[in-house]
Amino acid sequence: MFKKANLILFLFLTMMILTACPGKKEQEVPYNAMENEPNNVQNTPMQLPTVTVTPTPKAKEKDSNEISSYATEILNKDENRVKNIKIAADELNHTVLEPGEVFSFNSALGKRTDDKGYEEAPILKGNGQKGKGIGGGICQISSTMYNAALKSDMEIIERHRHSEPVPYVPEGKDATVVYNSKDLRFKNTKDYPVEILVSVSEDEVTVRFLKKID
Repeated sequence: MFKKANLILFLFLTMMILTACPGKKEQEVPYNAMENEPNNVQNTPMQLPTVTVTPTPKAKEKDSNEISSYATEILNKDENRVKNIKIAADELNHTVLEPGEVFSFNSALGKRTDDKGYEEAPILKGNGQKGKGIGGGICQISSTMYNAALKSDMEIIERHRHSEPVPYVPEGKDATVVYNSKDLRFKNTKDYPVEILVSVSEDEVTVRFLKKID
């Protein structure tokens, strides 16, 4: 009887010990089958590089008052020639023609003389001959203006061609001027005043016809 009681007590104590101190098992971490990463790891979205979109440059807007414009390239950059072109451009810039008024290049510019700052520069003398003359080069302005006038539907009253083609305008689109001899004249056919703008950059001569706004 005593042995049986001791056996029962032994079994009871053994069960108590096993209950209090269970065998340790390796803890398993469940995996996310889709991401193949442990569920206890927070997924961080992949950071894509920021794409900076460069805006497309806007085309230069045409002046709403512009009727026409024409530009010619300065190919002969002889120092005196360019100086003559700039003097004439400054003199002609902002000329205003009233409706029906006739523009005269020679009248607007006057005689080209050295006391006005004009220098001797290359000119065409005719019959294939070249030389130098006071104010040489300003025919590039008259030719540029002639083409702008054509684009503006001005009435061409007088215009003369050079003795041979010039390189800055298409053949047959030039207009030579000689004081008291050959002029460029055209009439304002619009029912409003027209302002003529003449500008010279390092490489171009530009003439613009604008509707004059008071």
